[in-house]
Amino acid sequence: MTNLIKITNFNIKPNKSAVLRALGCAEGSAAYERVSGEFDGLFKAVEYMLEPLAFASFDGDRAYCLLTVGGAAEEYSKSLFDKGEALGGLVVSAMADEYLFEADAVLAERVKAECAKIGMGVKRRLEAPTDMELEGQRVILDKIGDCGVELTDGFMFKPAKSMGYILELTDDSRVFNAQHDCSKCPITDCPRRSAPINGNFAALSGHDYAASAKSEENIVCVDIGTTTLAFQLVSGGVITASHTELNAQRRFGLDVLSRIDAANRGRGREMAQIIRYQLISGVKKIAGGRKIDRIVIAANTTMVYLLMGYDCRELGAFPFKAEHTETIKIGFDELTGSDIAAETTIIGGISAFVGGDITSGIYMCDMDKSESVSLFIDLGTNGETAIGNGEKIVVASAAAGPAFEGGKISCGVGSVDGAVCGVDLKSGEIRTINNKPPVGICGTGMIELLSELKDAEIMDETGLLAGKYFENGYKLAENVIFTQKDIRELQTAKSAIRAGIEILAAERGGVDKIETVYLAGGFGYNIDVKKACNIGLLPRELKDKVKTVGNSSLGGAVKYALENGEERIGHIRGISGEITLGNDGRFNELYLKHMGF
Repeated sequence: MTNLIKITNFNIKPNKSAVLRALGCAEGSAAYERVSGEFDGLFKAVEYMLEPLAFASFDGDRAYCLLTVGGAAEEYSKSLFDKGEALGGLVVSAMADEYLFEADAVLAERVKAECAKIGMGVKRRLEAPTDMELEGQRVILDKIGDCGVELTDGFMFKPAKSMGYILELTDDSRVFNAQHDCSKCPITDCPRRSAPINGNFAALSGHDYAASAKSEENIVCVDIGTTTLAFQLVSGGVITASHTELNAQRRFGLDVLSRIDAANRGRGREMAQIIRYQLISGVKKIAGGRKIDRIVIAANTTMVYLLMGYDCRELGAFPFKAEHTETIKIGFDELTGSDIAAETTIIGGISAFVGGDITSGIYMCDMDKSESVSLFIDLGTNGETAIGNGEKIVVASAAAGPAFEGGKISCGVGSVDGAVCGVDLKSGEIRTINNKPPVGICGTGMIELLSELKDAEIMDETGLLAGKYFENGYKLAENVIFTQKDIRELQTAKSAIRAGIEILAAERGGVDKIETVYLAGGFGYNIDVKKACNIGLLPRELKDKVKTVGNSSLGGAVKYALENGEERIGHIRGISGEITLGNDGRFNELYLKHMGF
């Protein structure tokens, strides 16, 4: 029998210190007084706008929970962004988020009391997309009934300042695991994280162009990735400083399609202001008080659209065309509203899903100057590939998803301190980044673990875990368990990338014609190529032809800045054509063929 809890009175207020922490504004920082004053000025108005509601529907061995603070604060935040008051918009949004978290704690206490009445406990909390697909949020709404919250076509809650989850109940009344599990959350920079991870993202280029080009200018080069932003300062022709941080737009979705959907639902201006704010902050941080002469940015097409505030509707609907792929020249002050008057170049791309980050990578690898055929693979969320030489280049994008970057993996993390990055089951060795205690597993670790599980016959060639591991997963460390669901997520990502490689290789006479493979991406720099071939991510014929190039998007931006690469970027874009894998009859066949390990 269903039992419904409804809470309308919470007796809580947005916590100022928590809101300021969420905005990265520590007491004593340069921006603290300004942000603190903004909070104080907006507090009463936002408190009045918040319309909190919380529900928990007990049905059998599950409780379906939903919380919302209504849509008024969200609309107010958008109106501030529309008026150019970005800081105010960010503060209002953070206040609504913080209130939602505090309301969740109130709901947890009511759920705990109800569990005590019926002699039950809470085994675990299931949240989308880490523990269930986004479609599961419809089940929550169906169980709650009429509550003022709806779902978009992309299964996102509306109003956006809402959250839902499912609690699995247990007969053990001593257990109460109703809290959000930070160890499974892909948002590793969250200030509310119970075990904060201040990691060093392996997203920087390993190349130094000082020997080949000189410039007396101070130039900031930036890669705006879907997951991370990476900055490098070039002074006197030498890379003198580097900085990385998570892309704060991740709150709107882990992949480009989620963010396109959010933009098309009215969140585009907010996302533009967020990324511009991050650019200002990152440039000032890395400049260290120096006057910046130029800024060069490389990014995928969606990130450029969101940065520039372009209409994203064409990106999110078939046939997925992009009107704006040209190289952009603009003043940084004009772009962001900051006081940094530096000439800014945003490197042009090729198509909707093959952007300036790939153009930049092709340029860095000198594919456009080579007579022999090279293959370029960016192992990111979109799995972009390119094949060719100075005469012709063919590009494609496979929707690999965020699995290799930690997204949708139960213990997946980015390349942060403590991420498992290497596995040898024979010796029992587990390597972590910077030799820190294990906090999760990153892309390189996933590839190595899959290969090791296969060789140890713990996982068969279909990806099925043997015996007890099927139910419980494979335990790498105390807080790192690799599950059957994780393997399925990685299978689909691996297969999409491999199918794209096969189709592009066929355009130039097959895999045997490829002389060099440039492997790029945030984790491609440290990948074990032999193990990547062992699980079928790469064809075995390419094992001895691979060169890892790290973040080639950022590397190409540095090279562009030092060599004045405008003409060559234009040439690359001119000789490049795209194959749309979704329209290619070979893709589904190859996708299924390479699903196994």
